[in-house]
Formats: sequence, structure tokens, C-alpha cells
Amino acid sequence: MICIIAMVIFGILSIFSAKYRPLAKESFDCVFRRVTFRKCQSDLDSRIKGKLVGKLMTKSQTSAKLLHKHFETISWIFVIIFFVSLFFTGQAIYNLVVYDNCNGPNADPGTCIFTPDDGNSSLVTCGDPVCGNGTCELCGQNCSCASCQ
Repeated sequence: MICIIAMVIFGILSIFSAKYRPLAKESFDCVFRRVTFRKCQSDLDSRIKGKLVGKLMTKSQTSAKLLHKHFETISWIFVIIFFVSLFFTGQAIYNLVVYDNCNGPNADPGTCIFTPDDGNSSLVTCGDPVCGNGTCELCGQNCSCASCQ
């Protein structure tokens, strides 16, 4: 099932280079056939398997033998890891856009390295028109300034 990861990688590479377009087309066809419970007509999986096993053979014959024997299982593990990491990346991007931190509404803003204002969750300052009497009119929190009149 390595053709799913190959589809994503070759799909992105084919945008920038025509060299990868036939591989992207082949991987799209392979994924479509696998999703509809049919066998791939191309030998993309076996070519990728052969290249990986061949390169690994020079390093460790035992590892190459294990990879050759369990390639389909290892492929499924990598596909599952790919989709889990894609989910968590999407969740972190959503939290960053909505809550200005990577971990959600009740998280410590200092734990996210992508927090736009150096860990301070309050983006409202004294110069903002929504800050009256030291309290933000949007969120009800302190405007993080001493003289906000």
C-alpha cells in the first residue's frame, strides 16, 4: 500500500518537475484500483520494494530479508502513520489559527513554538480601540497594559 504515500509525494513533485508526472499518474491509478479492492496493474509497489531492498541489502542482509518478507505490512504501518500525522498537523494548524497556540483553548501559550506573540495569548494592546478601562471588549481579559484608559 506504499502507493498511497507515493501518490502524495509524486503528486507534489510532479507539480514542479515533468520527470515525476508518469510516476504520479501510475501511483494515482494504483491507489484508485486499491481503493476499489482491485490489484494494481502497474508494478509500482514491486519496483519501490526492489529499490528499497536492494539499497538495504548492502547495509544489512537480515534487514533486507525482513523488509522483503513483510513489505506490505510495513507499507500499511507507514500509511497509517502518514494519516495520523496529517490529522495532528491539521489539528495544530486549526488551533494556531483559532486560538493562537498549537494546543487548543485551555493550553499554556508558551508551549507552542509558533505562537505569534512570543507566548502572550493576548493580542490586544493599549492602542487597540477594543481596549477600554484595562479590559478587552472582545474577550473580557486584561489588555496586558498598565494604563489602558
